[in-house]
Amino acid sequence: MPIWFIELFGAGDLDATFMAITLMTAPFWIAMIGFPSAPYLRQVAQPWLVVPLFTVILLVLTWKSYHTASLPEIKSIANYESVRNFVNHPISFLILFCNLQIINLFMGVMIYQKAMRSGFRAPVELSLCWFLGAIALIPFGIRLIVRRQTAV
Repeated sequence: MPIWFIELFGAGDLDATFMAITLMTAPFWIAMIGFPSAPYLRQVAQPWLVVPLFTVILLVLTWKSYHTASLPEIKSIANYESVRNFVNHPISFLILFCNLQIINLFMGVMIYQKAMRSGFRAPVELSLCWFLGAIALIPFGIRLIVRRQTAV
């Protein structure tokens, strides 16, 4: 299906789906940043629980896209131009963005779990992870190194 056709007739649906994907992980982030000591959060914020939950949403999005034949055709040659064309497609972008949200949440849950086990809160690192992803591992790693050196 041509991109212009999808954007012309589905712009509202694309915007709504983007906002839903953006906000789907927000309750976990807000809880981990704002209420890290909540008793239920330690049981719920587990990578084996959170990641499969949102992966189901990713699979539904992929299946619906495949079922409506709105995914772009897959090229047999993997080069920069073909990958760029694939990502420029709005449905492919939504699928990749959903995947990015899941990966960021996985990293955030791991940072949260490690911080709780180490006896400190990591609101700055979790905020960075929510919006910037893997960059949050740098200040979190530095914080772990500094805490270990002062504890010795």
